[in-house]
Amino acid sequence: MPESVTAAVTVEHDFAASPDAVWVALSDPVSARDALPCCDALAPADGRTLPSGSLSRLLASDEEARDARVVAEGEEYDATLTASVRGVETTLAGTLTVTEHDYPRMALEGIVRGDAADARMAAALTVEEAGTDERCHVTWTARADVEGALATYGRRPVESAAARSANAFFDALDAHLAAVAGPESERAVKDPDWRP
Repeated sequence: MPESVTAAVTVEHDFAASPDAVWVALSDPVSARDALPCCDALAPADGRTLPSGSLSRLLASDEEARDARVVAEGEEYDATLTASVRGVETTLAGTLTVTEHDYPRMALEGIVRGDAADARMAAALTVEEAGTDERCHVTWTARADVEGALATYGRRPVESAAARSANAFFDALDAHLAAVAGPESERAVKDPDWRP
């Protein structure tokens, strides 16, 4: 069995939300942390505290307030992730760097380390209009060089685990965006920070 594998994944998702709203949600580290099922922690590496508030408040805010919270090119974020491949679970900690953030494209690079795996990764996503102003299509591609116990299972299980996590992330983010745009009762239940 290999001691290292190179995994490559492409995941596509159609959102029932405007490209602008999806771009803000994808650019918001708070929304990303909350929607990504394997993400235990995500915070600016420089120690600054991100402004609080829900996604609905962020979407309703002015450009200055958005810029204070969303990622910017060159920023670094400390991340703690839980990865599971064929029943082997490991906690990975490392730093992610935003290497590009220019609508409609965002790119990240990172190195994460844990007791059962080390990985060096690069990922990019693009947001495209999908025929109307209230729908869009996102394509996410990632490549990772994985070493350690998780790599001994081979490339396919690693890719499968990454694709499952990405699909779960997009589904959760899509549900959150739908709640933000939904009726007041739904927003109040799903978004505790929302106020009429």
